[in-house]
Amino acid sequence: MTEAHWLRIPELLRLPAQTYEWRVDTDLPDLATLTPIQGIVTASHHHTYLELRADVQTIVTLCCDRCLQYYNYRLACTTTELIWLAETSASQPEDDLVETLPATGRLDLADWLYQQLCLALPYPKYCDPNCGGIHPPTPVETPTDHRWAALAQLQSALERSEPSP
Repeated sequence: MTEAHWLRIPELLRLPAQTYEWRVDTDLPDLATLTPIQGIVTASHHHTYLELRADVQTIVTLCCDRCLQYYNYRLACTTTELIWLAETSASQPEDDLVETLPATGRLDLADWLYQQLCLALPYPKYCDPNCGGIHPPTPVETPTDHRWAALAQLQSALERSEPSP
């Protein structure tokens, strides 16, 4: 699990513009990165919903799906998500596709950021758009098994001695 960065939702109402800004410069334990994740995550309270925004970047090492070589990738994530605030945990909107939180609850911004970065990873992962994939080595000449050489000579002699129809 990621290192928690909890935000109490009711406390947002006391902040200027009802917005919390997290200047991100950290590593997340569940996401292997070469550089710290850097950028800004903001959470704004709009009375009936939260607006979460992220503008972060880092560098990750990925494995190419075509050639299986490792390569470094600059992972940039710029996203916005709206989360419905329910008065009680029992009051849910009719649409199952809407994310909800209790209005008096709290939110783990580090976990939310981890999820957004995972969604921003490329799929499929190619080290280069023109990557040709894995190529088996081509032999210089066709290998022959010397144990079959005598049989090949006999077969060749028989083909030459056959009468033509």
